[in-house]
Order: sequence, then C-alpha cells, then structure tokens
Amino acid sequence: MNSIETSTKRVIVAKLQPEEDIIDSLIEIVKKYDIKSGLINIIGALKKVTIGYFNTKKKIYNFKTFEEDVELLSCMGNIAYQDEEPIIHLHTIIGKEDYSLIGGHLGQPSIISITGEVYIYETSTKIKRLYNNQFNVSLLNLK
Repeated sequence: MNSIETSTKRVIVAKLQPEEDIIDSLIEIVKKYDIKSGLINIIGALKKVTIGYFNTKKKIYNFKTFEEDVELLSCMGNIAYQDEEPIIHLHTIIGKEDYSLIGGHLGQPSIISITGEVYIYETSTKIKRLYNNQFNVSLLNLK
C-alpha cells in the first residue's frame, strides 16, 4: 500500500447546465480555478449517460451509452494529473425510470438534462497518475 497525507485547500461549487458534458465541464472548472487535485461529488439529472465496466482479462473498458432521462444519484471520483493534464476519474450510480439502478465508470458522452450539482474538494497536494503496463490503465502514483 502507498499513501500520503494532504489537506483540503478549498471547496469549489458549480452548477452544470443542460446540454453540457460532465467530464468536459469538470476539466474546464479544473483549469479555470487551477485546481491541484481533489475529490468530486455530483448529483443531478442526465439525458444521456455513458457507463463503463473494466474487463480485467482483456484490460479494456467496455462502454455503453444510454439515451434516456435518468437521475444522477451518485457520482464521485477524483482529479489527478498525467503529463500535466487533468484526469477526471468518476464512478456513478444512475436511477432509471423503472427505479432500477445501473452503475460503473462514467464515460463520455454524459450529458446534463436539467442540472448537475458539483462539489470539488481540492487537496493541497497535486496527485499524479502513472501508466501501469500490467493493467493497461493509469493509476494513482503516491510517491
């Protein structure tokens, strides 16, 4: 296990508008406020959502896009950097009209229908990601 100690620097609150893509909007917020790294929480409503499942045998994400009105019940993740570019890593639980739930890694496109209420808790330390050949993904690098 690797770990570091950091502290919360500030909290950024944002309201995503209809037709905005969640990840594109978050990258814009990160750049606007020069956010080092942090924890993201989002709730709201979507008209299109892309969810991924990581296949550990094939070492790839399988994505599926749902084009229907859904509730964004929970969406959380983090902001880290790779090659000086912000990487937004989110997982989500979606509520469908029939009250069933689906979830996984949030991908693109994921488009707001009504609103997305975002809280970003910035850390005082810049966290980086490093590509891992074993899994074919970039993982947190806490060294």
